[in-house]
Amino acid sequence: MLFLDFDGTLAPLVEEPSQARLDEATRQTLAEISRHSRILTTIISGRSLHDICSRVGLEGMVYAGNHGLEICGRQLRFEDPAAAARREELAHLSKRLAMKLRDVEGAIVQFKGLTTSVHFRSAAPEDAARIEAVVKAAVASAPASFRVASNKMAFEIIPPTDWNKGKAVCWIEQHLGDGKAVSIYLGDDLTDENAFRALPEGITVKVGNNTATSARYWLTDPAAVREFLIWLAHHVTDWSV
Repeated sequence: MLFLDFDGTLAPLVEEPSQARLDEATRQTLAEISRHSRILTTIISGRSLHDICSRVGLEGMVYAGNHGLEICGRQLRFEDPAAAARREELAHLSKRLAMKLRDVEGAIVQFKGLTTSVHFRSAAPEDAARIEAVVKAAVASAPASFRVASNKMAFEIIPPTDWNKGKAVCWIEQHLGDGKAVSIYLGDDLTDENAFRALPEGITVKVGNNTATSARYWLTDPAAVREFLIWLAHHVTDWSV
C-alpha cells in the first residue's frame, strides 16, 4: 500500500499553490504503478479532494484531501462529520481573513471546504508575524470551532477533530488492505508526521529536511521521489508473495 503526499513530495513546492504541477515523468510512472495489481496507491494531501483529484487525474487510485478529512476512490467514500458541520462557518471566517489580509502582498487565503490554508511563502518576511496574529485572532473568535496548525510557510485552520493523515491511512488500510501488505508512506510536511507514527512497521520516508521526524528513511526532494517510484514500478513484480 503506497501513500504519497503531493506538494513537496510528488511536485516541487511553489510560491503560488495553484501553479503546482506533476512533471510528465512522474505522472507516467504513477500511471504505471496504478496499473499494478499488487500496489494500491493513495494520494493524500492538504489540498481539497477536488483539487488533488484534478491535479493527478489518474484512475484506480484512492484520493484523500484536506489532510485525510475526505476520502474517495476504489469504492471508498468518507467525509469527517465534525469538519463537514463547520463548512459554512469556515467559509465565512475565510472571507473575513481574506479581507483583513488583502493589503498584505503575498498572503493567500485558500478555503478548501473542510479546512483553510493561509499561505505566506511569497510574502515579505517582515509580514509573517502580522499574518500569524491575524489568523490566530480570527480563530480565537471561534475557539470551539477551529484551531490553528503550522505548516510549511502556511497556517492551517482545522475543525475540532482528532482525524488526521495517520487516522486516514489506518482507515484505508482497514478497508482495502489484507493485513499482509507492506505500507509505504512518503511525505515532506508536519502533517505527514501523524502518518509516520501510525505506521511503525511500515516504510516511512521523509522528503526534504530530515531533521526532527518520525520517518525511518529520507529522500532529498521530489526528483529523488520520482527515481524511487521508477524503481518501485520496475521491481514490484520481483517481490516474493
